[in-house]
Amino acid sequence: MKAITLARRFNHATLQFAPSKKSFLKIRGPEAPKFLNGLVTSKLLPSFTKKNLTTINPNQEDENNQLELEFDETHSNWGVFNEMSYNGSYISRFGIYTGILNSKGRLLTDTLLYPSPLCNGSKKTMAWPEYLLEFDPSIGSTLDKMLDLHVLTSKVKTKFYEDGLISWDIRILLPGLHTKDENPWISNVLEPSTMTKNPEDAHAFAAGLASALFQGKEAQIVAMYIERRTDQLIEADGTMGQQFRVVTKKDVDLKSIINPQGFPFEFKLEELDAMFFRKLRFEQGYVDSVRDYRPESLLPLELNFDFMPNTVSADKGCYIGQELTARTFATGILRKRLVPVTLLNPENYPLAQDKQYPDISMEPDSHETDHVGGISAINPFGNSKPTKRKRPAGSLIASEGDKGVALMRIEHFKRAFHGEEHDDPFYIATQNDKIIRVIPKQPFWLHVHEEGL
Repeated sequence: MKAITLARRFNHATLQFAPSKKSFLKIRGPEAPKFLNGLVTSKLLPSFTKKNLTTINPNQEDENNQLELEFDETHSNWGVFNEMSYNGSYISRFGIYTGILNSKGRLLTDTLLYPSPLCNGSKKTMAWPEYLLEFDPSIGSTLDKMLDLHVLTSKVKTKFYEDGLISWDIRILLPGLHTKDENPWISNVLEPSTMTKNPEDAHAFAAGLASALFQGKEAQIVAMYIERRTDQLIEADGTMGQQFRVVTKKDVDLKSIINPQGFPFEFKLEELDAMFFRKLRFEQGYVDSVRDYRPESLLPLELNFDFMPNTVSADKGCYIGQELTARTFATGILRKRLVPVTLLNPENYPLAQDKQYPDISMEPDSHETDHVGGISAINPFGNSKPTKRKRPAGSLIASEGDKGVALMRIEHFKRAFHGEEHDDPFYIATQNDKIIRVIPKQPFWLHVHEEGL
């Protein structure tokens, strides 16, 4: 990890952290990568032709930019394959964000898939591929049964951890930066983390980052995730902090093991609650576990999996729910996508409880129809009927305070993000006959991909 040199020593970096209650499934065995590759939406194995347990040099890539493994991936705890990055395919010891679908292509749950342990494994733990799946406790028993159903003759063993491990959210804000600066996290962490083409380099980089944040306490870190869902936000904002997820044993107090070294400034620690990071994720435009949505109700591409690094593969072949996902990739037909929103009129809560996802309605454009008092006018003569009620513009998926995420119909994006100033047409009707104004925020990916929508 390079030294970060943009701030003077008398400035303080801020390290924010909070515990997050999660459950875990451990998958271990020689066929663990192959087994998981048929279960999750990410591509976990490169396309290659095996030649007596070895292939060509890992630095040589084929026409599809796929990494070739030079080791037997069934007999070592080598990490996880990442299909795409700044520097092509790579191997990592950090987790990846991915999804598990049902047979109809709906999202059963999103998950973080970690190679484990991060970098301080014993000879025994490093003998076979080993991974942890992280998820909300409410879906744990369902996933446990699902894995038991699909293991069959696969050479893997699974273990369900409802307790015993704890997940921590971390965000580090560096001092002395401006929005138009190049964000130092890109050149110091994000880009270098994609240059590890073999297990040895991946292990060395993971150990270096663990030492930079937890020097002397690296063995306490079971697994780690470098937040990649926010890559495009970091590229656009030099002041944005880098987020991490760290897994430790339950009896570890993260504050006692944080020991940042190699930075040209002191650190101020802020222990927060999990709600802070949940709200932060909604501001950034993504969900995290089925606490934020109803299982089997959403498509992975509706949640923008295709705009997140290595979260869903368009061409990896068969996996559970692959057919609908592949067809959506091929046709490009998608009617709704997740966007961040701000909720106004908090005094008008609570929301109606008769729907899982409250409808977001939209007031008509002034040029579309005459209206009196916000209600479409009806001809008082003849047999005119009231204008048919329009379908909802979207649905509120989850919220924390005044921040949330909503599934909005793409046909309304132009008005949502490029409408007239002070035009706030979106709202939710509450159970006490009042409204909550919904202000969509242009998502991180839209400015790059608007033409395709």
